[in-house]
Amino acid sequence: MAAEGLGFDVVEVVEGAARILVPRVDRPTSRAPVFYNPVMRLNRDVAVAALQAYRRMLGRDVVICEPMCGTGVRGVRFLLEVEGVERVLMNDLNPRAVRLARVNLELNHVSDRADVENMDANTLLMLHSAPGRRFDYVDLDPFGCPTPYLDSSVRALKKGGMLAVTATDVAVLCGAHPESCLRKYGAVTARTEYCHELAVRILLGAVASAAARHERAFRVLFSHSTDHYVRVYGILRGGARGADEAVSNLGYVLHCPECLWRTAVRGVAVPLPAECPECGGRLLTAGPLWVGRLWDRDFCRAMLSEAENMGLPSRTLRLLRMVLDECGGPPTYYNVDRVCQLAGAPSLPIDLVVQRLRSMGYWASRTHFHPKGVRTDAPLSALKEAVVG
Repeated sequence: MAAEGLGFDVVEVVEGAARILVPRVDRPTSRAPVFYNPVMRLNRDVAVAALQAYRRMLGRDVVICEPMCGTGVRGVRFLLEVEGVERVLMNDLNPRAVRLARVNLELNHVSDRADVENMDANTLLMLHSAPGRRFDYVDLDPFGCPTPYLDSSVRALKKGGMLAVTATDVAVLCGAHPESCLRKYGAVTARTEYCHELAVRILLGAVASAAARHERAFRVLFSHSTDHYVRVYGILRGGARGADEAVSNLGYVLHCPECLWRTAVRGVAVPLPAECPECGGRLLTAGPLWVGRLWDRDFCRAMLSEAENMGLPSRTLRLLRMVLDECGGPPTYYNVDRVCQLAGAPSLPIDLVVQRLRSMGYWASRTHFHPKGVRTDAPLSALKEAVVG
């Protein structure tokens, strides 16, 4: 199929309630005329549930900005699937993406509630930084690192507005390129079995710091790590005092690769030990990063309810249910296979380990971050006891 005026072949796909024309390519690539990644379907499903839960919590219609819209699939789905979306402003630096997004809006009969601009994302957001021009919701979903757009996104949001941020440079956040992580996120990461949680926490630390620079407090509502990306959602509140309280959730995670001891330390300018208090091994340090909660339980419950009511796919529901189960737990999780290896025990089913920890009186759950991960408040000695049986 060749849509008139686009200059490239397209194929129609169905995602959620939307019918979308996308470039005909063998596989998703940044070299495509317009980038569309079907793997990010879950990302967009979760965004639909989060926006619906937020809009219901807000109690009024919302105005949305998608500064990097690509094919326009996300904005079209918001208009079709979320109640109370007054208007969506889409934007892309790629003029071919702008043309395709406009075609997709018309194809889905929602072009009367959307505008599509063709400019730099930061320029667009800064044009909407003045009171009266700001948005209720900004969805920042770049290719790679989002930090160059955080300040302008914060400034373009109303008080109480929601910011959703994706980072796809997970290899950087997980320790493959430490210099790049420090340069882009202002944090040192550590290569641990829970590196994907550290990735989320480093991203949250960057978002909270950007908000604080503009005397805004970032309140975390939801986060997840899926496939090749991490994603966070939160609300911005006004005031220097709230911003100070938010950044008090910045700190470090200390990890011993020898015995698996770890701890979270609040505060950025604090003395940190170099040796493990359990075995004397050399500690790895990750941070500054977010050491506060990763989820708001009430919001997670609202998201799950909305997702169920909207009939979102089973994979999305599984993610939301698993997050709801783990959202009361402490920072970091243990890889059960690694603990079994350390304890000299055979590998055990994760559900059995969770059951044993709960029978011992500890809080425990599985984690969406890793299929063999257990989040628990039990000390490592108790966890070893649980795997040995």
